[in-house]
Amino acid sequence: MAYRLSKPHQGLPLRVTLALSIILASVCLLATRSPPSLASGIAVRQQAFPVGRVSNFRAVPKTGLRSASREVAVRDSLEVEVDSKGRERLAFKEDGWKTWNWKGHNINYIQSGDKGTPIVLVHGFGAHAYHWRYQIPELSKNHRVYSLCLLGYGWSDKAPDAPYSAEFWGNQVSSFMQEVIGEGAVLVGNSIGAVTALSAASSTPDLVKGLVMVNAAGRFGDMAPDATGDPGANPEPEVEASKGPLDALKDFVTDGFASLIFYSTRFRIPLILKQVYLDRDQVDEPLVKSITAPALDPMALQTFQSIYRAPGRGRATVNQMMRRLPQSMKVLLLWGQQDPWMQPEKADQIMKVCDEQGLECEYVPLVAGHCPQDDNPKDLNDNLVRWVNTHF
Repeated sequence: MAYRLSKPHQGLPLRVTLALSIILASVCLLATRSPPSLASGIAVRQQAFPVGRVSNFRAVPKTGLRSASREVAVRDSLEVEVDSKGRERLAFKEDGWKTWNWKGHNINYIQSGDKGTPIVLVHGFGAHAYHWRYQIPELSKNHRVYSLCLLGYGWSDKAPDAPYSAEFWGNQVSSFMQEVIGEGAVLVGNSIGAVTALSAASSTPDLVKGLVMVNAAGRFGDMAPDATGDPGANPEPEVEASKGPLDALKDFVTDGFASLIFYSTRFRIPLILKQVYLDRDQVDEPLVKSITAPALDPMALQTFQSIYRAPGRGRATVNQMMRRLPQSMKVLLLWGQQDPWMQPEKADQIMKVCDEQGLECEYVPLVAGHCPQDDNPKDLNDNLVRWVNTHF
């Protein structure tokens, strides 16, 4: 059974030209890595890459943006600060937090809280664990909270040769619940992180207590199934199929376009973020610094090029993965109504599938852009806490 809360006044969603939308959508939160020089090359692939914590973070120049309050307290060994509006949030930490080894790669994650239902927070395209800075202190008051950096992002290793896709990252999230938490959890994802969480929920439903999707990105509708008849029967290809000359040319062009986007945004991160934030004061110095800092990893460009091709590796659409959820799965949609890319019509499509499948889905519109967890954290936190406390 699907139901909705009444929608607030939406206003007009942000409109940008198609060309600018393509560029910005690729890099809104994806400029998290920019190598120190152009010498890395545009279409170069390194077969060997270092495994281990990112250790080459460098000082990021001052941005002239609003800085954080210095009212800092320590909770669960994490520094929590108060922003200019009196709201608690995690303080930025340049060298990251905890690490977990997955498939030979170090994965960075944040952990807080020692009781209650485990909740895993999954960031969006190009972001990282810190993008949930407002949710970690609030949720950890009554729940165990884990926020992880997906492979290739943030403080996790950069692996250019990994077969990135929502299914690949979904497998990472499922492994994290099994190996780190030791039990199932509520998954909360934003943007591509929402589709990653959905992939984990549809492929390992026994591990997922509930699913929260915040402005989910990805392919909607339906596409042809694979040879087995199941669009997702092979959710994580370890090795991509061999490619012919046309495929190699396509990759070369794609890598060149990705490199152009990559370099062109290095000094435009605040402007890009403000395109998708309704409250532009939230684009402050700690946020910009957190997105700029991982850009200094030497494997950033090659990893970015590989991640840029990730949508083409997906085995199933959002609609198809929703149809694989068991009817016992509870789903919450939190959707910023002023999102210029994933507009509310996408949420309507998900709710339609909920109705068709008899899923218990709740849809809560929020006054926010593409990243409500940081753009309008109070409203998102209030609804998320209410929903988790009601069901778990």
